[in-house]
Amino acid sequence: MNQFLPNGTPANNLGTGAFIFDFDTTNGSVTNPTELSFPSNLLAYGGEFSLDSRLFYLDLNTAQNGVFGERTLLQYDTTSPNYQSNPITIYQTDPLDSTDDVSRGALQIGPDGKIYYSNDLKNYLSVIDQPNNIGASAVFILNGVSLAPGTNVNEGLPPFYNAFFTPRFSFVEGCSGNPTQFTADALATCPNTTLLWNFGDSTSSTNTSTLINPSHTYVNPGDYQVSLTITTPLETFTIIDTITVVNQPNAGTINDIIVCDDLSNDGLATIDFSLVSQQVLQNNTSNNLEISLHYNLTEAQQDFNSVAPNTELTAGIYYVRLDNLNSNGCYDVTSFEFNLVNSPIANPIQTQYTCDIGNDGIETIDFTQAASEILGSQNPIDFDVSFYSSNNDAQNRINELPYFHILNATNSPFYARIENSDFTSCFEIISFDFELIEEPQIPFINDFEVCDDDSRDGIEIFDLTTIRDQILSSTASNWDVSFHPDQASALSNSNALPDNYQNTQAIEQIYIRLANNGPITCIDTQPFTIVVNEKPVITVTDPVVTCPDDEVTLTASNNFDSYLWSNGETTRSITTTLPGIYSVTGIDNNGCTDRISTSINHYDLTQLESIEIEQFTIRSNSIKIDVTGDGPWQYSTDNFIFQDSPVFTNLLPGFYTITVRSQTNCNTLTVPATIVAAPPYFTPNEDGFHDYWQVTAIETEPDASIYIFDRFGKLLKQLDPLSVGWDGTYNDNPMPSTDYWYLVELADGRSFKGHFSLIR
Repeated sequence: MNQFLPNGTPANNLGTGAFIFDFDTTNGSVTNPTELSFPSNLLAYGGEFSLDSRLFYLDLNTAQNGVFGERTLLQYDTTSPNYQSNPITIYQTDPLDSTDDVSRGALQIGPDGKIYYSNDLKNYLSVIDQPNNIGASAVFILNGVSLAPGTNVNEGLPPFYNAFFTPRFSFVEGCSGNPTQFTADALATCPNTTLLWNFGDSTSSTNTSTLINPSHTYVNPGDYQVSLTITTPLETFTIIDTITVVNQPNAGTINDIIVCDDLSNDGLATIDFSLVSQQVLQNNTSNNLEISLHYNLTEAQQDFNSVAPNTELTAGIYYVRLDNLNSNGCYDVTSFEFNLVNSPIANPIQTQYTCDIGNDGIETIDFTQAASEILGSQNPIDFDVSFYSSNNDAQNRINELPYFHILNATNSPFYARIENSDFTSCFEIISFDFELIEEPQIPFINDFEVCDDDSRDGIEIFDLTTIRDQILSSTASNWDVSFHPDQASALSNSNALPDNYQNTQAIEQIYIRLANNGPITCIDTQPFTIVVNEKPVITVTDPVVTCPDDEVTLTASNNFDSYLWSNGETTRSITTTLPGIYSVTGIDNNGCTDRISTSINHYDLTQLESIEIEQFTIRSNSIKIDVTGDGPWQYSTDNFIFQDSPVFTNLLPGFYTITVRSQTNCNTLTVPATIVAAPPYFTPNEDGFHDYWQVTAIETEPDASIYIFDRFGKLLKQLDPLSVGWDGTYNDNPMPSTDYWYLVELADGRSFKGHFSLIR
């Protein structure tokens, strides 16, 4: 299908594609095809130009050959650059609602300048009421003209309207102060034809024109009756039409807009269009104005691709078009810069803690760590963090607290405001607590003193757990106590000493670190001294050997404050007669001790072990005494003259007392001894001398048996050891002088034999 423009110049061709051509009215040639762009799933059918031949309307459908489908009506402004690629949608059925589907439809301009649009199987025509206007101002009416009852529309409309042979003129309504463009009917271009325009503007000095396409500027808005008189050689035509000139909108200056991005900081944000509208309308009094926002100047000038409300936009320059809705194209354009700044993110912050030095409930707190947590990974160059004591202060940015702030109450909420450094209206507020944590305090610790051992090298093992127990007994038992060689190590909790610490100097200072187990580590450090006291030396009386009954005094050296003996005595000296090992411990004023032992030994008393007597001789008798005990000994038979030998010789028979004394002078032993011997003769003459023969000292052997025999072995007498002896008789008859024999048998089994003489 071909379509001619009302002025007879361009034309269109519709089908699976849509093209607009130039049509030469003088020779009928068709040139310069321009393909119109539209979605590939649509098929073109109806098309029509506006009365002023500027705007072309195109019917599109998803179906063909009368099948119902989705309908789209597009408008192309042929006066705009690249118009074929930038159509405006005038009407479109709902793809989600099948009840409004319709088949393809024809478009036809009527004698009233309106364009009519067919709706298959409907009893009405749709109408484009102001087809010379761009976009929504063309005013599409779906149910525009009702048909007679029982009458339905089919797809097509009359393909040609012969009213085009009646001369007419067209115009593009202008705005006050701007030219209004007029176009005469093509009849005015015929040979020998004249024309005269009257613009109906009596106040204008240029109210008339003889140009085919003149323009006229109306200073004031209003309705003007315009006439065009065309005089041909055959006939004169006068065309009269009323035009409306409206106020030229004056778009006010818009201040550049700075908007905070949302927390996503994705570079997209909406514009408060009410604020834009207030500034754009500030120079206008008319209410019949429309404002639209556009991405660039071209789209604003063409009233194309306006920004929908609440559209998220990137930063940049945007253009606002102010339209007078009473006109076809009276508008003004202004621009503004839309700046989008990153919004700060107040990262969650935990309760902050600081150590209460001195535990007085007052402490200078530092907000630096809190600021770091709130910033997180955000660049501190881009964002500032400030602190306040109330939410109101934070909101209003007043009474800012210094980063080093004196806190005099725990659990006081603080409010942090993080804001964009360049645009402080972009901010976020978060609250948090700041608590004081008890500072550990080490109690007074006395010097830790130990005594040197026997090596006396000043090096010992110190059991530091005793100090730990002492500290924890007066503090929280779950706190940590450690020991360090210096203050720096204690503060940094490094180089901790073992619990069993071996010193390097006799007097050494080490440091205690006491740390709590709270949400933050609070510590106290204090030095204390460890001392290895010199081990004292004790002496005591040398070991003593003495007699059993002698008293012995043992004395320790006087360089100690107290003493303890093994027998429980606590004096420096003790006196005793008891033998044994005695130890004494000396304790000096440092509590250091030394221990030494000595002994008391008793001499063994002299005791008789045995005595040997050689007897029954006259001059060669001997006594040998054997004793035990501690010697050496001296021996005596008269307790006057002592000899070192225990043997006495050449003793006469008789009774002896052997005295044995030890050089220890502990005791003297007296041992009685008897030398038994037979006299060599006796004289029984009753002169009182040797009248009887008896074994000398035999009375000491009362159980002995004494027998006297003659030389022939005849027993003459058995003597009683306790008797005076034999009187020399036998049966009371004196025996003759001669030698007689004796036999002495002792109780222990020994026996002695010998002879003696009887002399008368």
